[in-house]
Amino acid sequence: MKTRDKMYLSILVILIGLFIGSPLSAEVKKSQCVTLRDGSIIKGQILEMNKNTITIKTERGETIIRDFDDIQSVEDFEKAEAPGQDRAIKKDHDVIDMLQKHSWELKPETSFIKYEEPDTMRESGYMAGIGGSYTYHNDVMARAEARYSYGRVDYKNSGTINNIPDYMVEIRGLIGYDFEITRESVITLYAGFGYRYLNDDTSGEISSTGAAGYERESNYYYSPIGIETFSKIGDNWAYGMNFEGDIFWEGKQKSHLSDADPNYNDVDNKQRDGYGFRCSLKFQRTGEHMSFVIEPFYRYWSIKESDWETLTYGGTPIGYAYEPKNNSREVGIIFTLKF
Repeated sequence: MKTRDKMYLSILVILIGLFIGSPLSAEVKKSQCVTLRDGSIIKGQILEMNKNTITIKTERGETIIRDFDDIQSVEDFEKAEAPGQDRAIKKDHDVIDMLQKHSWELKPETSFIKYEEPDTMRESGYMAGIGGSYTYHNDVMARAEARYSYGRVDYKNSGTINNIPDYMVEIRGLIGYDFEITRESVITLYAGFGYRYLNDDTSGEISSTGAAGYERESNYYYSPIGIETFSKIGDNWAYGMNFEGDIFWEGKQKSHLSDADPNYNDVDNKQRDGYGFRCSLKFQRTGEHMSFVIEPFYRYWSIKESDWETLTYGGTPIGYAYEPKNNSREVGIIFTLKF
């Protein structure tokens, strides 16, 4: 009898052990549902997940590797199958995910610009423009960007001319590297090459003192070197800062003096010395399919006096023409749509 009791007790212990152990074992090997952005669902165990890829072992024993950017959500299989329940465990948007591996940006902007030749003249006015960029992030950062802006400025010297049409074109290519400081913060160091063109056209205008205006074209070739920061501050919010120095390689200033008097020659002056600086502060709201960014900015250029070129009148040399040292300041804000 005692032997039978011991046998029953042993069976009971084994059954209790199986009953208790099964849930624990199921918890360890719990299946999950990975929903992709294209709507497909993969059921299995997540073997590895990082900022670039996710590795899943399916119930059939297959190993599937997908880009991390393809993930829409991750959740327990039991919760996904339960009727009437919302998907509770969404993909965690860390800072790398918010940066996006591939991103396109449409960037309307507005600004106030002021150009000065100290003790000589100044121009100032409001500009409005549109920019665009493509950025690739995968440890290495690569970006191509361009912008166009247009406005009207007021000229003041001994005389004045108002509502002068100005437009600006800038093209830049950047390459850098992303340093993931924490899961919430990234710092990107970059360098590149840029070209800036500014057209200021007073041809056909007469100043308040009777001086005739002419068209001026400004070309800058430079290399930007900078640092960007990007930090997550909530599930869908992030902010960043940008500080950049611009190494000035060469400038070319073309003055169409023949617009003022056909007897004058047009002059091309080379500018060899100068520098630039710019900074901005970004606030990003990340949406399901699009992000929105507000970016106040400041841009500055300081250019030294140019080379001197011969000035002629009716083909006869009468002196020299040069572009005085100058500086320009631009303060504005960019409203970005990021895809």
